[in-house]
Amino acid sequence: SLPVAAQTIAPSAAPVEWVRYAEGATAAVTRLLEAGNETALRFRTYPHQTRPAADEATPPLELKIWVDESGVVSRMEFTPFAHAEPGADLRSLVVGQRLPGEPPADMLLPMRIAIQLDAPAAPPPTPTGGAPKARSGLNRT
Repeated sequence: SLPVAAQTIAPSAAPVEWVRYAEGATAAVTRLLEAGNETALRFRTYPHQTRPAADEATPPLELKIWVDESGVVSRMEFTPFAHAEPGADLRSLVVGQRLPGEPPADMLLPMRIAIQLDAPAAPPPTPTGGAPKARSGLNRT
């Protein structure tokens, strides 16, 4: 048998329920990434380091997200970071979390969403109390 090809539908052609669910998922994931916990604060330092200038926006974070029938994120893919830490932080913040509502039964997965993060919050202190080490940001390959 032949492999099944992935299907993609433009948001303008998707059923309104799919678009509504994806919009809610985008807002929920954004809230998870903008939380005040140590993992979220540490994660946000990476995209903010990729900005061309301090007054410019971070590059959008493009995610592919799979959710189970109850709305729990079961899998996520994204462009790898230059270091393993931000990817691990991103996964720990999102995978396993319940998104609002249940996805429409016939919705194609993964959802493809883009997250634009707000201005950076103060980075968390390092365990020794010194300044955090600078790390490179997203790979753009």
